[in-house]
Amino acid sequence: MAKLTDDHKAALKRFRDQRKEGGVDPAEYAKQFRRERLAIEAALKNGPATVPVIASATGLSGKQVLWHLAGMRKYGLAREVGQDGDYPRYELVAADKDTHGKN
Repeated sequence: MAKLTDDHKAALKRFRDQRKEGGVDPAEYAKQFRRERLAIEAALKNGPATVPVIASATGLSGKQVLWHLAGMRKYGLAREVGQDGDYPRYELVAADKDTHGKN
């Protein structure tokens, strides 16, 4: 791997500083993301639920819940399991220990 030059290092520092000035601290964003994800997972441990039910249980907006669920579905952490009126119900997908490189 090539070594970073001083110009590259300076550019990375400017980029990081700009992100912080924009009001987005990456470390705080990651912490908030994890708190939200854990709250959604806790709500789903009680069984399948709709976005409005999850939002009510977690105190998050429906938009935030739906955004997390989209990512969770993409990476196989959650799935749709039917309907409740006009809303799909979501559940957690059980983690298979063999899929993480342990045979």
